[in-house]
Amino acid sequence: DHCPDGDPASGSEEDLVKGDTARAKLVLFEFGQNDPKMDSGVRLCRFGLAKSLRPQAGFQGIVLSTMTQIPVSAEDREVIETSGLAGVNCSWNRLNEIPWGKLPRKPQHRILPFLVAANSVNYGRPNKLNTAEAMAAALIIVGMRSEAQKLLDAFSWGEEFLRLNEEAFTVYSQAKNARDLRQAEAQLLERWRREAQERRSEEVDLPPEEEEEDE
Repeated sequence: DHCPDGDPASGSEEDLVKGDTARAKLVLFEFGQNDPKMDSGVRLCRFGLAKSLRPQAGFQGIVLSTMTQIPVSAEDREVIETSGLAGVNCSWNRLNEIPWGKLPRKPQHRILPFLVAANSVNYGRPNKLNTAEAMAAALIIVGMRSEAQKLLDAFSWGEEFLRLNEEAFTVYSQAKNARDLRQAEAQLLERWRREAQERRSEEVDLPPEEEEEDE
């Protein structure tokens, strides 16, 4: 059963906050565009898994953003471990309202490669991840899966997100840098396209079923 973001997937809030302190500082630049009761970023902050920051706040870590074409990759791990990872907590429908100029400088910005959302709003849609999915994905890609798991454990769709993207995460996390990741992503997408085309061809080649004669 799927429960809304406002309800813990399992256990109490205290149980979800217990455990080792995250090695990476996780923060959110909050723009208040979403319903707080359904917002995954608000939930992360409520559970103590991330901290909310104003856009003008000083931050030296990696910022997940659509304002760059450089994908997050294993080479970003050191920066994330030392200076943190930030998500931009906003609505996909209101990206044009974000004052990107107030956020940390663009050299720190990274975009995610192709992934599929598992949250209840955009389930199955490519690249429409919510804030929690995006931050967890970045952590997995740079090799910090245990930190990502702490975020995903707070949501009923967390395991489904891992299931939908397991093959992609395996490929992306093996890339040493942004260039290698883009090459691996292109090869993965091409293979998926080819496999989908082959499946469609097989379906077309199937002989028609014989209709049963009426008695």
